[in-house]
Amino acid sequence: MIAEKAHAVTIYSGSYEATSVTTGGNDHTVWLPGLFSGVGAYWQFASGTGDFVVGAGNATAMLDGRIDNNGNSNLQFDLDIDLVLRNPNAPGGGGTKDGGIDGGLTPAERAALKSTWSFYDIQSATLTGVGVLDGLVMTMIGFPQAPGDIPFQLGESANDKNQGLGVSGWFSWRIDSQATNTNYVARPNGSSNSHGDININISAVPLPSAGLLLIGGVGALGAIRARRKKKAA
Repeated sequence: MIAEKAHAVTIYSGSYEATSVTTGGNDHTVWLPGLFSGVGAYWQFASGTGDFVVGAGNATAMLDGRIDNNGNSNLQFDLDIDLVLRNPNAPGGGGTKDGGIDGGLTPAERAALKSTWSFYDIQSATLTGVGVLDGLVMTMIGFPQAPGDIPFQLGESANDKNQGLGVSGWFSWRIDSQATNTNYVARPNGSSNSHGDININISAVPLPSAGLLLIGGVGALGAIRARRKKKAA
């Protein structure tokens, strides 16, 4: 029996712009079904883009940005996700999110494409309410728990919605504190057993001059988050 040829994971170390995908006509960065009574499930980047940074050798990845609700832009969160490469780099027991892969590919071609992906576990992740949602803090954790987990995935067609370079992942949420505005009480279980997801396109952006941003290092994360805070001020 001839063993299948090994495929090298594609290295994407660098800084990227993250943009929403389109799902059923809705721009979609984060999906939070049933989080609030009477509020739609779709959320997108408030500024149109977020920041995505991949560390050296794909060992880490970080997503930051402000999102607002598609139906009510006054409802906003600061999104902050730190990911760490799985060891070994492989899908979880629940497999992969495959919706974005071209249906015209053969099973072997689909498998070859997925073999270039990087798979990540959540190291830390929060949604922090701002403005109307001030005081609301949610922790995002992997969903479902092992052995049936589906980790975050990075690569070509990996955003589960379209072809091209992207990222997607499932998560569950935990309410750490509620918003001071009692008109918006977050539901711990939503309408899908606290199951949400993220789907984004990513595209490379040029480095700032004079090496101000050190890709893959602590400097990258610090620079991006400092910029986000400055924008939000």
